Amino acid sequence: MRHFIIAGVFVAVFATTASAQPVSKYSDIDLEACPKGQDFGDEPAYEAICPGPDGWELRVMEGDLRFWVEPRRAGEQTEMHFQTLSAFNNVNSKAEWRGEIAAGSFEPYAMILRYFTDSGMGEESGKGNVLVVTKVPATPGERSCHVGYVDARAVENANEVAQQIADTTADGFDCESHTALTVAPGQPDLP
Repeated sequence: MRHFIIAGVFVAVFATTASAQPVSKYSDIDLEACPKGQDFGDEPAYEAICPGPDGWELRVMEGDLRFWVEPRRAGEQTEMHFQTLSAFNNVNSKAEWRGEIAAGSFEPYAMILRYFTDSGMGEESGKGNVLVVTKVPATPGERSCHVGYVDARAVENANEVAQQIADTTADGFDCESHTALTVAPGQPDLP
């Protein structure tokens, strides 16, 4: 079952109530400066490990002109669950981490990253701008996955909508059984 949010009206489907005030922290994705990861041969063609805030990191992989970015604890080895958008894409150089301060430390539950998409047809109408909300694993061994997609070119206040999805949906989102929310007026499906 896919859920849609039309004309900027958001209803949380897997809503959870955060006990603390949500906090944003930011990290850079500099593919030239981030240490290179494993060599997988042909696919994915590229892996880099970029530092995140407070003991977290981003595993950035590229294959077939599409990126996948996985938030995880620094140094953790994770299985590859390549999840990206169907259109050719690249990612912004800044990631927003959403979380809360618990016992004096930052505990993230979601990461928001802007993907720039391109149909590959060379037309401006084939280019897009999507905010992807990704679940940050709460425990070691848990996987991350996409929780929501916000069409940043068509949705007013797209950043705030992505934060709302992160704050109300990511913590209780089950990567095995739930379907990511799509926020795109007039479009049935972004991925």
